[in-house]
Amino acid sequence: MNRCFSVVIVILVAMIAPLKAAAQSGSRVATVAYVFLFSEGPSAPFPAAFRGRLSELGWVEGRNIRVDVYDAGGSPEKLAVIMQRLVEDKVDVIVGACTPEAKAALRVTRSIPIVMAATGDPVAAGLVDSLARPGGNVTGVSGMLLELSAKRLELLKVAFPAVARATVVFNPERPDNPPEVRAMQVAASKLAIKLDSMNVRTRTELAEALDFMSVGATQALLNVGDPLLSNQAQVLVDFAASRRLPALYENREFVDKGGLMSYGPNFPSLHRRAADYVDKILKGAKPADLPIEQPTKFELVVNLRTAKKLGFTIPQLLLLRADEVIQ
Repeated sequence: MNRCFSVVIVILVAMIAPLKAAAQSGSRVATVAYVFLFSEGPSAPFPAAFRGRLSELGWVEGRNIRVDVYDAGGSPEKLAVIMQRLVEDKVDVIVGACTPEAKAALRVTRSIPIVMAATGDPVAAGLVDSLARPGGNVTGVSGMLLELSAKRLELLKVAFPAVARATVVFNPERPDNPPEVRAMQVAASKLAIKLDSMNVRTRTELAEALDFMSVGATQALLNVGDPLLSNQAQVLVDFAASRRLPALYENREFVDKGGLMSYGPNFPSLHRRAADYVDKILKGAKPADLPIEQPTKFELVVNLRTAKKLGFTIPQLLLLRADEVIQ
């Protein structure tokens, strides 16, 4: 009798143990959708950085969280379909790489938390009430600082003191771009640089802008972040090289493709910060109460190989300030 009783106890313990462990670890798996519209430019995805930070915070995929990645392939229509599906699936958090993703999500839900990984100006875009108090279901990280745009002109002048006229190409239809260009123009006037601006909405307009610069008097090239220009990065890099124009870009992807210099936020770090927001929200925080963060980590990248090829001498002071020098 005692032996039978002991066997029963052993069986009950074996059955209860996994149930107790499941209860302690939490049986529900949080669902997070990581969505991007473009694979290049401001909307470029960095899922590895995002997932890596979640892991550091104790989230284990398959155990207490599921991260699904959605690529809209550059199609706003596909992006809208993805967002509608996520609402129907009742995901816990939607993470959008940039402004278009956040706006698409906000059109279909005012209840599911939306975290922006590297948006531009979320106030100007109508996504939040203010940086300090977002006020709705959207929060996250902004990759825009007008001071950054002005700083690019300063760095250009340090590297090439003789530059007196430069051109910035940008897409005026992207809400963040006109304020950035205005900030650059203010900085340029203080540095005795005449800064021309060229509107580029399509590949045709880009080609026309480059043709115009070919016969103009510009001495340097700059750009403001936009998926179209990022997609045409090699075209801009090749143009600058063919005219031996100093160029300072807003994203290191241009330098990786042979461009001379770049200065801007470290985008993987922004996506890591987005993971911190997700962590807080899944633990009970409300998006309305989480202030929008702005970038704190910037990187100056100099392609010394390109400089030597074009016959440019980059001041040692600038090379010492660079976060990375490609040799």
